Amino acid sequence: MNVLIVYPKPDKYKKPRFGFSYEMLTIATVLSKYHRVNIKDFSCESYNECEFIEYVRRESIDVSFIECDSYALKRSQNTVHAARIIDILNRYATTVAYGNYCYITKRNFANAVHTITENDINCVIDCINQLEQIKHLSHVAAYDELPYINRNLLLTIPYYKTNSQNTLLQTSKGCENTCIFCQRKGWQSCYVTHSDDYVLGEIQDIKSYGFQNVWITDENFTFNLPRAKRLLTKIIQANLHENLRFFISSWANIDEDFLNLAKECNVRIISFGIESGNAEILQFYRKNININNVPNVIRYANSIGIFTVGNFIIGAPMETEQTIGETFDLIKKCEFDQVNIKNLDYMVGSSLYESLTDELKTEDHVFACFENGLNNFRLEDIKLRKDAFLSEYYTSHRPILERKICLYGTPF
Repeated sequence: MNVLIVYPKPDKYKKPRFGFSYEMLTIATVLSKYHRVNIKDFSCESYNECEFIEYVRRESIDVSFIECDSYALKRSQNTVHAARIIDILNRYATTVAYGNYCYITKRNFANAVHTITENDINCVIDCINQLEQIKHLSHVAAYDELPYINRNLLLTIPYYKTNSQNTLLQTSKGCENTCIFCQRKGWQSCYVTHSDDYVLGEIQDIKSYGFQNVWITDENFTFNLPRAKRLLTKIIQANLHENLRFFISSWANIDEDFLNLAKECNVRIISFGIESGNAEILQFYRKNININNVPNVIRYANSIGIFTVGNFIIGAPMETEQTIGETFDLIKKCEFDQVNIKNLDYMVGSSLYESLTDELKTEDHVFACFENGLNNFRLEDIKLRKDAFLSEYYTSHRPILERKICLYGTPF
C-alpha cells in the first residue's frame, strides 16, 4: 500500500527547529518493510493546501497516518491543523490519527476513520494489517526489536537535507519521576530502555550516515545515573564518540564523575531541568533534586567546557516576588550559557491539569495567572519580569560565554 505519514503544522507559528518527530520516523521505518512510505512534515515544510491535495491525488495514497501532538514545549500543539488535514485526506485515503494527544485523551480524533489511543507500535502494526487484510507485519515483542530508524526517509524533505549534520537518538522512553507539571505520563506511563548493545549499534549506524551532531531525545538521560555512566564509558571504549558531538537532557542529580565522562565523550551541551530556586516550590512540583547542590554541578560543567542550559518555571500557586528573586539569583549563581523560563502551564495529561476545576478545562493548556486564580501574578506581568531579567542576564553573561567559546569552540 501507499502510506503517507503527516506531521501537521503547529497551530501557532513556531520557527522551524531541527528535531523530527521520533515517533513519526519510527512508524515510517517499521511500515516501510512492506509498504511504500512517504513523509510530509509541516513543522518545517511550508504548507499549501492546493499543492497538498494535488500531491495526495498524484501519489494515490491508500492510508495516511496523521500525528496529533499536544506537547507545546517540544514542537507545538497541532491539533487544529491536524483536524483540517484529516478532512482533506478523508476524500482520498483511509485516515488514522495517532500521537500524544490521542494517547492522552483516549478518544477518537476529529473525523479520522481510525484513532490509535495507545502509545504502542504494535497498535500501528495491527491497524495496517487490518486495513490490508493481510498480516504482513509481525508484532515487535521488545523495545530492542525495533529497527534502527531509517534516517534516509527524511532526505526527501529539503529542511532535513540542509540539516544533514544533525540527527536524533533515543536510548530510552518515559521517566519515573513524578513532576506534576509534566504531561508525558499521559502518553508514556512506563520507563523503558534500550540495551547498551542496541545503543552502540545505532550510534555506529548514525556514523555511517555521516552525521556529526547527535541530540539524545531521552526525557532525562541521567535518570538512571549508573546506566548513563556505563553507556558513555562503552561509547568511549568503542571510539564511537570520535567525530561526533552529543547533546543531552539531565536533572541536577549528577556528579563530577559523570561530567568528566560526558566531557571525554564529546557531550557538548547539557540541558538541565531545574524549575525553581525555591525549595517549597520544588516540593510542590515534586521535583526531587537537591537545590543546594545545583550551583556546584553547573559550575563544574562550565569549568570543563560543557555548555549548560537551565530550564525554569515561574507561576506556582505559592509564587511570590521573593521566590521569583530566588530563582533569578540561582540562575546568576550558576552562570548558565542559555536560560529558558516558562510560565507554569497546566497541560492536558499532567497531574496539574487533572487538579483543575471543570470550568478551567476549556483549553488543553492553561497558563497559571492571577486572571484565572491559579497564582498572584498577571500573565503579562510574568512575561515582563522574565524578559527584563533575561535581557539583563545575557548582557552580563556575554563576556563569560565569549571566553568559553574561545577556549572550547562553539558547541555545535
